[in-house]
Amino acid sequence: MNASSVKTVDRLVNILDCFSQEQSGWSLAELSAHLGLPKSTLHRFLVSLESHNILRRDPADKLWRLGYRLVTWGELAAESTGLRHVALPIMHDLVAATGETVVLTVYQDQEVVCIEKVETSHSVRLALGVGTRRPPHAGASSKILMAYLPDEEVQAIIRNRGLSQVCTNTITDPDELVAELGRVRERGYAESVEETDPGAWGVATPIYENGDVAAAIGIVGPSLRFTSELAQQYVALCRDAALQVSILLGAKIES
Repeated sequence: MNASSVKTVDRLVNILDCFSQEQSGWSLAELSAHLGLPKSTLHRFLVSLESHNILRRDPADKLWRLGYRLVTWGELAAESTGLRHVALPIMHDLVAATGETVVLTVYQDQEVVCIEKVETSHSVRLALGVGTRRPPHAGASSKILMAYLPDEEVQAIIRNRGLSQVCTNTITDPDELVAELGRVRERGYAESVEETDPGAWGVATPIYENGDVAAAIGIVGPSLRFTSELAQQYVALCRDAALQVSILLGAKIES
C-alpha cells in the first residue's frame, strides 16, 4: 500500500471516528469544519462510504449517519473478541449475585471503552451502553485501567486530555489523581460515587492477560442502593469474577 492509499484510509477512519452516541449525525458543513477538510473533498469521501453502506444520508434531516454495513461488522467483531465471550457468562453470574448492572471495559487511545454490559432487572439503572467511551480519570472501571498504565501514559493523558469535571466528585487535580491511582493499585480495586453520573456509584477490579491488565470488570448502580458494607461485598464478588476471567484467558495465578 502506497503513502497516498494509507493517507486515504487514515482520513476515512477519522471521518468514521466523528460519529458517536453524543453526535450521531453530521451535516456536510459541520463535519467539514470539525475535520478541517474542504467540503468538496469531504463530500467525495462521504459519497464513497455511502456507496458501500458504511454511511447513509438520512432523508428526513439530510444528516450523514453511520450505515447498516457497520452493524454487520460490529457483530462480527464482537463475536471474534475472546475477552467478551469468556467474560459474558461470568458477568451474568455477577448480575445474579448482586442484582446490579455489570460492565466490561478496556483502555484504548486515552479513553475507556465499554465492550460488554449485562443489565440489572431493576427499573433504576445506569445508562451506559456498549461502545460508550469515557475519560480514564472518572469512574471505578476507568480508574482501574488508568492505575495500571505506565507513568508516562498517565502523564500524557493528563497533558493531552486534561481532567474534566464529568460529575460532582470527579477528580480534577493531577496530584490528587496520581495519589488515588496509587491507592487503587495498593488495594487492587477502585470505587467511585458520582464521578461519572449523578446518583451513580461503582466498584471495579482488573482482569489480567499475559501478565498485564487487559480489562476491568465493574458493578455499577444508583446511590439509593449503595452502602459501604455492600460495596465491600461487591468488591469481593468482582475480584472473584475477574480472577475467573483472568484464568480463562490464560493468566497464571500464584497459589
